Amino acid sequence: MPPAPAAYSIITSSLSTAAAVTKLFTSSSTWTRAFFATASTLTLPSRNVMTATTATTSAFATAAANTATPTDGTSRTANNRNMFTKLASWRPRRLSTLKQRSDSTSSMPSFASSSSSHSAHSDYSTEGGVQRQQSSRRRRRHFSTSKANSEGGSKLSSDRAQAAIKLLPSYLIDARAITQYSPSTPDGALQLSVAENQLSELPVKGMVGIMEDTKAGGVDTMGSKEMRLVDVLSQLASSNIARPSDEGAAAMHVFEREMIYYQPTQGVPTLRTAMASYLQNLLVSPTHPNLATKFDPENLVLGAGCNAVLENLCTVLANPGDAVLIPTPYYAAFEFDLVARAGCHITSVTTFDHHDSKVPKSGAIEPEFYYPNRSSLDDAYARAVEETGRAPRVLLLSHPNNPLGICYPPAVMEECIAWCREKRVHLISDEIYAGSVYRKEQNGESKEDPTFVSAMALGSSNSDTSATQKGLGLGPYVHLVYALSKDFALSGLRVGVAYTENEEILMPLQKLNDLCQISSQTQLLVERMMCANAVKDDGDKSDKFTDVFLNAHQENVRKRCDALQSCLDDVGIPYLPADSGLFVWMDFREFLPALSDGTTEATESVESREQRERKLYLSLMKEYGLLFTPGMSMRNERAGFFRCVFTAASEEEFELGLVRLRKFVEEMRS
Repeated sequence: MPPAPAAYSIITSSLSTAAAVTKLFTSSSTWTRAFFATASTLTLPSRNVMTATTATTSAFATAAANTATPTDGTSRTANNRNMFTKLASWRPRRLSTLKQRSDSTSSMPSFASSSSSHSAHSDYSTEGGVQRQQSSRRRRRHFSTSKANSEGGSKLSSDRAQAAIKLLPSYLIDARAITQYSPSTPDGALQLSVAENQLSELPVKGMVGIMEDTKAGGVDTMGSKEMRLVDVLSQLASSNIARPSDEGAAAMHVFEREMIYYQPTQGVPTLRTAMASYLQNLLVSPTHPNLATKFDPENLVLGAGCNAVLENLCTVLANPGDAVLIPTPYYAAFEFDLVARAGCHITSVTTFDHHDSKVPKSGAIEPEFYYPNRSSLDDAYARAVEETGRAPRVLLLSHPNNPLGICYPPAVMEECIAWCREKRVHLISDEIYAGSVYRKEQNGESKEDPTFVSAMALGSSNSDTSATQKGLGLGPYVHLVYALSKDFALSGLRVGVAYTENEEILMPLQKLNDLCQISSQTQLLVERMMCANAVKDDGDKSDKFTDVFLNAHQENVRKRCDALQSCLDDVGIPYLPADSGLFVWMDFREFLPALSDGTTEATESVESREQRERKLYLSLMKEYGLLFTPGMSMRNERAGFFRCVFTAASEEEFELGLVRLRKFVEEMRS
């Protein structure tokens, strides 16, 4: 298992020995091994391509005969042997192509569209030493080219293109088809289903200026007028002060010469340093201030949004067809993000039946029913093996949770981390709402009982000896994704973060980021924002802008949430008391169409749940102008739950939404 530098040296040395390539191919996922094989041909001069390809295919043949048991403890020897045999069979066709293009660097063969490579992977796997036939026809539709296209199907698009569209939630089509509210269409539906934050347009309370260079004292102010986020970004975008993270650097133009050229694929070092410091302060320091370990900038990968870095992370951790476990209900777009190109198989972690008490038929459902535990994880693990024929590779947690608007307690997160390490399943903690936790203590109690504790703090090595190690001491099975899209409402800038201390996947993760890099100009702007200090109306300049902004943001979100929950209390609609995120999880089961005779809520089929909930969803949208996110689109275990994104509207629109909600309840009960 060579570390990233060793892997890089092997790639750039023309794949001199088959043994070195075999060493790479017997570790990590199929995608990772495939990447190393093809990346080598891309980085070589044209005169070396033939030699490299010969060495690569020779390595495939060697690996097919001498495949070692993977280091993750599972036995996939036969599966790997099939894969390598199939890959080796490309040699004649590939060499023929190279001979025709001997004057140029060869192009990369498409692993994602090769039926032969995926048939070797998908048809068989071994679990406990027993080879199992897979029902791979259904899965291949998602990540390989079907025979239909090659035998007279559509010439205008691939099967994968059509499959990707089918992954989108149906409610999005409904939402696009209806007239939405605007001053010119006052009867249109209010969009309360998209997780955006219009509260970011409010002035930042008490902040009148921004200071970039704390030593030189460079200050931009708006007099006594409070600044908005867009004002801050506008000033930083036109700044000519030296790059903030570059000690001793000279003043620079808005656009420097080196910014027009290729940048490091994982992000420029100065921004990664600033981001590591920000994440330390956001995720670790509040609950573990004395923790000796720190975020390592070298283990950060910055990409174009959270969905991009999450997809890449799953690509290097899991093979196509491998299961990703996700507790329900979950963010609906995960299905597109993880299936469309990465080819993962999603297995729901249902939780209602894995607690001591039963879910009430009416009234509020307590948060504890939604918590994953060892029993629910074991059950999902077994179902994943049954569905895919092999052990799941990833457990994905949304923490703080979307759509529930709550955080998992530390004990729940610790149980999940321990379970993943025991099972050798990778835990990815999606903490994109970590800066939007607006109730800091559970149930308003002491600071000894914090609402949110990051997986980065809980999974880190918290010993005195850890000070000598690099990073947080997470080990190879705990990973993070984050972005600026929610906490700072900067979804348009496309700034996502993946953090891992698994050295085996770090280089492939960086290389895959070629496809979703952040522009150099955006990186400089974000770096300036991360490093700037706020100038307050009392003259204080000591606080970071990010801290001042998040404090104001959390207060604005809390007030808006309180207003919605007060309305729900007034009309008697149960909900999950929210402490984080931009939404409230509401229980509208009372208003569902009646169940058919002899059917109970617990025994109702999925089709029946979807049909009953859809009728209610369409009524809310078309008759009352309220566009919420339906719970069944997020794989909830019961019909009749909806997510309301209370920050997606202006103040005027939000107040109108409360009026419409009251009207809906009154008329439905009359």
